[in-house]
Amino acid sequence: RDGGCAFCGTTGSYAEAHHLAWWDRDTGPTNLNNGVLLCRTDHQRIHHDGWTITTHAGQVWFTPPPHIDPTRTPRLGGRARFDYTPDQADGP
Repeated sequence: RDGGCAFCGTTGSYAEAHHLAWWDRDTGPTNLNNGVLLCRTDHQRIHHDGWTITTHAGQVWFTPPPHIDPTRTPRLGGRARFDYTPDQADGP
């Protein structure tokens, strides 16, 4: 699903697991349903800049914080973003 870093596409060997429901803040479980692969840089970006990540229909969606996109329009991530066509699926 992720194809490496789900945010930028960096290869899997540079990716680390990120909890969708954060482990320390939300007491999120450590399992595949609650994880997404991110490179170190994007992992820090998610934690420090206020991005949110959701999954919908097997796809990963990144929602930027208002200071980056005031409309907070979700952006498709993971491997699906490379093959995406607008008629495939709606975002979250």
